[in-house]
Amino acid sequence: MDESQLPGGPDEDGRAAVAQELTTDHLAVGGDTGNASGPAPSSPSKGAHANGHPRSRSNSPRPSLNSPRPSIGRRPSAAPEGPSGESKPRDFLMLAILSCFCPLWPINIVALTFSVMSRNSLQQGNVDGARRLGRNAMVLSVVAILGGIAVIAAAITLNREVILKSG
Repeated sequence: MDESQLPGGPDEDGRAAVAQELTTDHLAVGGDTGNASGPAPSSPSKGAHANGHPRSRSNSPRPSLNSPRPSIGRRPSAAPEGPSGESKPRDFLMLAILSCFCPLWPINIVALTFSVMSRNSLQQGNVDGARRLGRNAMVLSVVAILGGIAVIAAAITLNREVILKSG
């Protein structure tokens, strides 16, 4: 029964119209009014989210192109490439592999990782990032080689008597 059919008539502030709009809006969304003959709730379409909004393409946040830190985004360097620009940055992969034969294991593995990351950055067009990662790989490789030589020299010095007695 509608409020306008009640003996008192509709309220002066329009509650009957508001109730009618709410009922109409509820049915348009696909809700159930309590009777079995009402429309069934619809499932979201394949490309839509459950709340009806379109799905985003990626779950990861996109880095801002106007970021104050240029190393966050992976975009090509503004440095000119070609005959007038510098040659491509080195990744020092062979040096990092050579450092893996030295006994400073954590440092030389990190150097190898930086070297591979430098190569990947260069392939993606990030020349500045490749240069920075290559420089880090070189420094860590040199530290691992020099540290490995120092460890080997210390081991030989400390075990000199054992080596001389056996020979």
